[in-house]
Amino acid sequence: MNKKHTAICSYRFQPLPIIAVALLLRLLWAAFVPVDPVSDGVLYDAFAKSIVAGHGYAFADGTMTEYWPVGTSAIYALIYVLFGQQPWVLPTFQAFIGALIVYLTWRIAARTLGAAVAAVAAWLTALWPLLIEFTTINASELLFIAMVLTALNIWISSSIAPTFRMILWGASIAAATYIRPTALPIAFAFPAIQWLIDSNWRTLVKGVLISALTASLLFTPWTYRSLVLFDRFVLVAANGGVNLWMGNNPESTGGYMELPNKTFATEVDRDHFYGAEAVKFILAHPLEYAALSLKRIAITFDRETIGIVWNQKGLAAKYQQFTLATMKRISSVYWWMLLVAGITGVVLVLRQKRFMQCWPVLAALAYFAAFPVLTVAMDRYHAPMDPLLAIFAAYAFCSIKGRPGVGGTSG
Repeated sequence: MNKKHTAICSYRFQPLPIIAVALLLRLLWAAFVPVDPVSDGVLYDAFAKSIVAGHGYAFADGTMTEYWPVGTSAIYALIYVLFGQQPWVLPTFQAFIGALIVYLTWRIAARTLGAAVAAVAAWLTALWPLLIEFTTINASELLFIAMVLTALNIWISSSIAPTFRMILWGASIAAATYIRPTALPIAFAFPAIQWLIDSNWRTLVKGVLISALTASLLFTPWTYRSLVLFDRFVLVAANGGVNLWMGNNPESTGGYMELPNKTFATEVDRDHFYGAEAVKFILAHPLEYAALSLKRIAITFDRETIGIVWNQKGLAAKYQQFTLATMKRISSVYWWMLLVAGITGVVLVLRQKRFMQCWPVLAALAYFAAFPVLTVAMDRYHAPMDPLLAIFAAYAFCSIKGRPGVGGTSG
């Protein structure tokens, strides 16, 4: 093989061209799809503007809240302060977050399964319809995925000193938790899994203490706010109990449902009440809980259309319903293809005894697959799985071609 051919092959595995294409696709989507917020997106935007105006994390009438995690609105507020509140600002920002997700996916895959797998995984992530569609949705998905992938990159990096790595680990998990509290269990699960692998108690205790202390320091300002405003301890949000109840109560179908018209003194009291009700229901009706969990499997994984549904107001103003239906089909077909390919890749990784180098990615994938099944379901809740599935799907595709990577890289 001559030097020119070697250089071309090497260039094919570099992330920069893939990231550039990913960014271009997202900017084009933003150029042709108007932003018209729905659901939580309306509130994220309103809360961000409230923060910018100096009114704090509050509803339009000035009522302070902590029902939703503050992270997404706080980041939006920062973007508004830096670049203004023009309609193009948030979609442009989220286009760059989408491109960052592609890079982080490439980096994880390169470190665990090699350059060839990393390139394919990056392309699969760059072209993933849902991850493009969320460019014009004011939501926590892209930010959360980026923070989770950042945390994974920190965990698998061998070039960072152990103590500093655990500081970064705790900080990244805290940042992800501020966006969506479902990230928090990972902070403790990963050190525990590492201990099961190497049986090193000293490393386990030291790592947990350092990362927990780091995260606690970052959570302190928000918990102090909760104590001052509500006289209650709240880590980052008061909606965990409510969400668990939505998926687990006598009237539940396993997915989202409206809360009853019941008055509480604070959001925290409401969350505690519904959380206790959900736990009582689960303990008293284990078979019904199991049946609801089976329903949640279908609700979570049977489609991937939320990116079009939440863009529908903006899309409907410019495009026909047939076009929207076609977009939904494309999104779901892509999801199903990558789900099957990703599961195939997981099986191949396990059969080929590559668990040790891949376990953090496998653990994260399993966790984000299981969480909505055990709590409350919606197809948006499987979105954090998408880049992780892309890595294993890439491994399956490369295995078919006879080159499943060149080994993981360190750093």
